[in-house]
Amino acid sequence: KAGEIIPEVVRVLPELRPDHAKPFEMPTHCPVCNQPLVRPKGEAVTRCINSSCPAIVKGTLTHWASRNALDINGLGEKIVEQLVDQGLVTSVADLYDLTLEQLVSLERMGHKLAQKLLNAIAKSKTQPWSRVLYGLGIRHVGSVNAQTLAQTFPTIEQLAQATVTDIEGIYGIGPEIAQSVWGWFQISSNQTLIDRLREAGLQLEASFKNIALEKKQPLTGKTFVITGTLSTLKRSDAKDLIQNAGGKVTSSVSAKTDYLVVGKDAGSKLEKAKALGITQLSESQLLELL
Repeated sequence: KAGEIIPEVVRVLPELRPDHAKPFEMPTHCPVCNQPLVRPKGEAVTRCINSSCPAIVKGTLTHWASRNALDINGLGEKIVEQLVDQGLVTSVADLYDLTLEQLVSLERMGHKLAQKLLNAIAKSKTQPWSRVLYGLGIRHVGSVNAQTLAQTFPTIEQLAQATVTDIEGIYGIGPEIAQSVWGWFQISSNQTLIDRLREAGLQLEASFKNIALEKKQPLTGKTFVITGTLSTLKRSDAKDLIQNAGGKVTSSVSAKTDYLVVGKDAGSKLEKAKALGITQLSESQLLELL
């Protein structure tokens, strides 16, 4: 996909380089909090690991409010920036302590918008355990892995007590993810965060209804890939439907894929699925399975 989705560097053209150009030097300190940067072994990215860094706090809040996490409508980057810069919020748990007066003090935030945001924050308390887990922003844990972990460990206490071996033994969870999840729960500030989220009323366990129906879910054990544009469903909605029915959604086609859901302008995934003999479904056929 070089040159299509991913830019491809073919060669360097030093003859076009300006005379005043200087060799690039990797920064050693975070430009926001000035704490030393770290480059984890085996990784290409240099990171700030200061959890109190304003930039990291803002990113954490934005992720928490995102569509696939707690889906807090109205909590965008500009509002997050003001909340952090004014010292009103330093962690996701602080969102659940915000008052109308505090929100009204923000730029371009009237009573009506402030109340809507408070309502959206309150509504997020009903989001399922899997979304809360994804929203925590544990490194390497995407929405699919969060769903898998939440199904295996129905409560956050069970996941917190799991060993690396326990987590790594789950199908689809590799050693890097297992180590990251285990390590996250060893940090005392994260334990404090969990306690505060529990006090705020967040869903930190699967509902008994979901646990009882788990074996009755029609797509349990099936792996799906979605390609192209669906006619009525957004891709994220189709993904939620599949996962709520017990299925798993991955981003690439492989021999382990059971179904390819095909929309308009399907790409190379369709050709690969045909070559592997994988069953293709239209949107209507997917809905019939549900």
